[in-house]
Amino acid sequence: MPTLRIFRQVATLWFATAPVAVLAHHSLLGYEKSELIEVDGEVTSIFWRNPHIRLTVSTMVEVGQEVLWTVEGGPINTMERRGISRERIHVGDKIIISGHASTRVENTVQPVLVTLASGETLVLNQESAAAFGLLDETEQTASVTADNEVVTAAIRRAHGIFRVWSNRGRHWIQDSREWGVRVHPLRESARLAQEAWNQPTDDVALQCIKAGMPEAMMMPFPIEFLEQDEDMLLYIEEWDNVRTIHMGDDSDLGDLAPSSLGTSVGHWEGNTLVVKTSNINYPFFDDRGTPQSEAVESVEHFSLSDDESRLDWVAVVTDPETFTESVAMPEMHWDWVPGEERKTYNCTVADN
Repeated sequence: MPTLRIFRQVATLWFATAPVAVLAHHSLLGYEKSELIEVDGEVTSIFWRNPHIRLTVSTMVEVGQEVLWTVEGGPINTMERRGISRERIHVGDKIIISGHASTRVENTVQPVLVTLASGETLVLNQESAAAFGLLDETEQTASVTADNEVVTAAIRRAHGIFRVWSNRGRHWIQDSREWGVRVHPLRESARLAQEAWNQPTDDVALQCIKAGMPEAMMMPFPIEFLEQDEDMLLYIEEWDNVRTIHMGDDSDLGDLAPSSLGTSVGHWEGNTLVVKTSNINYPFFDDRGTPQSEAVESVEHFSLSDDESRLDWVAVVTDPETFTESVAMPEMHWDWVPGEERKTYNCTVADN
């Protein structure tokens, strides 16, 4: 019996403009979003780690002919926020995967729906599922909500910018999609370096090397500001990054060694935190191999709404050795969702 079916979407143009979940922020596989395939088989291995979980599913296309499929899911943190834990799927389970096939690697799929042997359906990409008519209009992706004590404690601790800020994805998806295809004003040497970059061998994310500035801010996970004496710390869930923002006298910062996150100095302009970061030695401007030099600097504006429920972010990057003009980063915002907690990321290098 065939174990692979293909579903083509009729309203392709509508789907191309619909938001899709970020399941492969650092994926190198590429997926065909205008089609769904269905893979029916048995789970033979599970690699449950950040930045992406991975399953291997064995299918039989005919008697005696086995095909192994790689299923590349999202980060553990994203799965857990949707109520999907490691205990939901086991080696030996019979499952059905509905998802998008890779355009680059044979027998590889990005899951949209996973149907367990019990008949329970796990929704991993609500937008794609809805676009292909696989969800009832009222059906929602499950999410984990904080209990009342956690919410009460979060409200009590929060003041000003100092709280956990949630990036629920939708606005980030829209901006990052446009960002991913933007052509930057590169100098010729930078253009040649970008063209020479080979993701399977050169992408530092695949080696679990923490992203540096400004790429460190381009992520769909929560952030948290905490006070540290007169300075502040900015915790970024992805990569477990921690930025120190110096708010006092910066006269003694010139002796700091360059680092991937650089040296950040901030000040307040009304409800807006302005942060200038320099002294950066991270080699890449983005996750597509665009280089940057140690002359790179960024100026960020974190604008707090009057009711302290929203934090807007804009940033401009200059690097005269890489760009012919300044580059504006995509605008983003975070919302305050009392009880949202920042998780550890704990990236693990894939074993294959």
